[in-house]
Amino acid sequence: MIGRYWAICQRDLLAAWRRKAGLYQPLVFQLLIVTLFPLGLGAGAQTLSKVAPALVWILALLGTLITLEHIFKDDFEDGSLAMYVRTDLSLPLVVLFKALGHWLMVGLPAVLFAPVVAVLLHLPESAYGVLMLSLLLATPIFSLMGAVGSALTLNLRSGGLLLSVLVMPLLAPILIFGAGAVLETSLDNSAKGHLLLLSGSLVLTLTLAPLAAAAAIKVNLE
Repeated sequence: MIGRYWAICQRDLLAAWRRKAGLYQPLVFQLLIVTLFPLGLGAGAQTLSKVAPALVWILALLGTLITLEHIFKDDFEDGSLAMYVRTDLSLPLVVLFKALGHWLMVGLPAVLFAPVVAVLLHLPESAYGVLMLSLLLATPIFSLMGAVGSALTLNLRSGGLLLSVLVMPLLAPILIFGAGAVLETSLDNSAKGHLLLLSGSLVLTLTLAPLAAAAAIKVNLE
């Protein structure tokens, strides 16, 4: 039974691999900002290391936001989404595997690319592990909440901006917890509290986001 849902995820991965631009765009975006930021700030390594925890997280979030619109948009336009609703597939599980496909395309590369960004911003080496762990916990939340926003804006021709406006307030606490974890580690303090908050947020999002997105899809297809 799970194989049918995994096939949906594989279909998204294959389509993304054929386009390729969708895979590279978030990483290139992050690299450009990281390259330009020190030039615009005119700061040295010490100042950059202070803003690095927040900047790495902001870049990861923005890199995700620019790709959220297409989680359901392509399936909506070619009729696949309506087919999922009419079959005996569980729509929340379809949402979950669609979000998994998005995370594998965007979230996981952001986690793996984070140390490169951290090096360019002179983040202390002691914070690299917590940086990757916090992003590993948070990027699935970005994809799941993005799936809810994408489902809500299905019928809009250019819903990308509205989607970002809808999702950003919901993801702001995740950004605060994640950047706080990295900052505390860079200051040689414990990041356990922030990581626990991220873990709880992930569990809550995994439980509620697929249900909310499925309900939004049904409303938009009626």
